[in-house]
Amino acid sequence: MRVLISLAAAVLVTAAAASARTTAITSKPSVVAGARYGTVAVYRSPSAKRPFLTLRNPNPDGAHLVFLVKHRGSGWEQVYLPTRPNGATGWIKDRSVDLSLDPYRVTVSLGAHMLTVTKLGQIVLRTPAGVGRSVLPTPKGTYFVAELLKQPNASGPYGPFAFGLSAHSNVLQSFGGGPGQIGIHGTNEPAALGTDVSHGCVRISNASITRLARMLPLGTPVVIKP
Repeated sequence: MRVLISLAAAVLVTAAAASARTTAITSKPSVVAGARYGTVAVYRSPSAKRPFLTLRNPNPDGAHLVFLVKHRGSGWEQVYLPTRPNGATGWIKDRSVDLSLDPYRVTVSLGAHMLTVTKLGQIVLRTPAGVGRSVLPTPKGTYFVAELLKQPNASGPYGPFAFGLSAHSNVLQSFGGGPGQIGIHGTNEPAALGTDVSHGCVRISNASITRLARMLPLGTPVVIKP
């Protein structure tokens, strides 16, 4: 079952954990901003007069538009954007979004070919992963889950589900009719897990992606490291 706690409801829990001083930084929940209206205006800074970008909600694939919050300001949120270039950020107004806390975090270790999911710092899943080949590497950085797509053929190359991330290939400007978006998905070649095999996406077993599809809310941070 997915867990996404409203920010207001979680204040007392967070305060209690902080006062106890038992919660490590890596175990703190992330703040996720979900679009409240049909569009979200993105500004370069809180002092900017006009937005430099306007994003539609839902997104082109029909998913609720969400952002991972990088920094909180007074009346504003600095957020990671689901656009190129990788790691792009902007500022959005508080009144345009609803804020929630997400206890989950995904870490992809490229060299170890391993995907790890934690909930408030505790490992809930650790599974071998297939990652990008040297000529089509999986981009390193901090991203987030932008969408979840159920696949029409659960036995196909993407397995039963695919998470679309805010990351994009640094090599391919487009792929399969899409914008070169990096994903985490299942596979019909489980023997290739644990190797450099993909066009940049992260492949895991169909059992693991099915479990994550039921677990991870949109906006969950995904850290891809060497």
